[in-house]
Amino acid sequence: MERTRNTTRTILQAIAFTVAVYAATVAIQIYQPATGGYFNLGEAVIYTAALTSGPLVAGIAGGVGAALADATTGYGIFAPGTLVIKFVEGVLAGILASRLKKYIGLKIGALTGALYSLLIIFFAITYFSGQVFLSSMFLEQEIVWGEFSLGWGIWIVIAVALGLLIAYMVAKNVYGGEIASLLLAGLSMVIGYFLYEYFISNPLTNRPPIDALFEIPVNMGQAVFGAAIAIPITGWLRKSGFATTR
Repeated sequence: MERTRNTTRTILQAIAFTVAVYAATVAIQIYQPATGGYFNLGEAVIYTAALTSGPLVAGIAGGVGAALADATTGYGIFAPGTLVIKFVEGVLAGILASRLKKYIGLKIGALTGALYSLLIIFFAITYFSGQVFLSSMFLEQEIVWGEFSLGWGIWIVIAVALGLLIAYMVAKNVYGGEIASLLLAGLSMVIGYFLYEYFISNPLTNRPPIDALFEIPVNMGQAVFGAAIAIPITGWLRKSGFATTR
């Protein structure tokens, strides 16, 4: 009887979070010309599912919800990759969170912050310094916001500031271990999309494969924003009695 109730609860949570991932993913879509992808807030819901309902629910909701969003909003070429990438991200976030949730310390904070900083510094200095073209897609119409210059010095400042912020949040926050878990899981998403765009989507859309590098900081931003949103939402859900993991 208890197993049946748990199974039913898991199914209902998976459905609810799948719908929520879809809604969050389509609500804000900032188009990336270099890859044809887009920035979105779907990670916030995937991470919330991982912290409140476990890896299976997070994996199903992330993979299915985000893939459906791709398929129904003009980004269908990403749907197969998204199904796998976001499933893995959700499962990994849930597993890491269950193991690191009580671990709060400077070492894991410094490690997580350093990984993000080093990735930004390496790719920014090598590929992103110079003129940056900024645009977004709204109702299938491209909106050009402008073009501006970002030197390597600015990228280093951004990278170091982000790394220090992450390290501080992980080391000092009561949810530090969980924050680190989400950000580490987010790196699997960053790497997954780079590989998918480099080998599959960019060649199929006649874009240079190397342009997949330009979405690395965008996807890192998704992970950071997602974690920043998911942590307070999770705290509220736990107080309300919704969460099944802690």
